[in-house]
Amino acid sequence: GLGRERADAMVRLGDVERAGVSFSLHSDMPMAPGQPLFLMHCAVNRTTASGRVAAPEQRVSRLGALKGVTLDAAHSLRLENEIGSIVTGKRANLTILGDNPLTVDASGIKDIAVWGTVQEGRVLPVK
Repeated sequence: GLGRERADAMVRLGDVERAGVSFSLHSDMPMAPGQPLFLMHCAVNRTTASGRVAAPEQRVSRLGALKGVTLDAAHSLRLENEIGSIVTGKRANLTILGDNPLTVDASGIKDIAVWGTVQEGRVLPVK
């Protein structure tokens, strides 16, 4: 409904990343799913429902997308000293993935299996 030109101009994260500005990838739940791998997939691929790549120059790097759901997301909340990376003294909140989002085929980032989750040191069951 937006048209190609307006849709391509939305969410210009490629420009943001090239400028060295940190960004977070997040969801407006319950309006959109709170799925970090899906958010990474969208930022890295920018593929529309029809399969078109919207403004390919606005795609972000895999590392930038990973930081967007981890350390840079924590920074946007001003919690980077507590969460966002695996460092002694921070909360042990992490997800163990079945594949590496930095090396898996970019089109498969959203499909990476979650092997397990640890929240504040407790292993949680996979849903």
